[in-house]
Amino acid sequence: MDVLGKNKTAEAYRVSVEIDGRAVVGLVPDAFLTSEYGRGARVSHTEAYEWIAANRHDLTDAIRARLAGQQPRAPYRAVVLEQER
Repeated sequence: MDVLGKNKTAEAYRVSVEIDGRAVVGLVPDAFLTSEYGRGARVSHTEAYEWIAANRHDLTDAIRARLAGQQPRAPYRAVVLEQER
């Protein structure tokens, strides 16, 4: 998984994963990260990158589910494909 940076318009981090030989871009919303940290404050870029790295397998599963037209399991339902926005 590669973090491609932040999409300020979508208020989400762009992540790229390889699925079936192709790169698929998903969005991990800021609000989801904030809720995962359990506080109202904004999550720093460093914290976001660390959290994404620590949860890369679950995030990949969420993106794979979205690609298959399914809803990811909780709590990863907030993750969407970039082109779904």
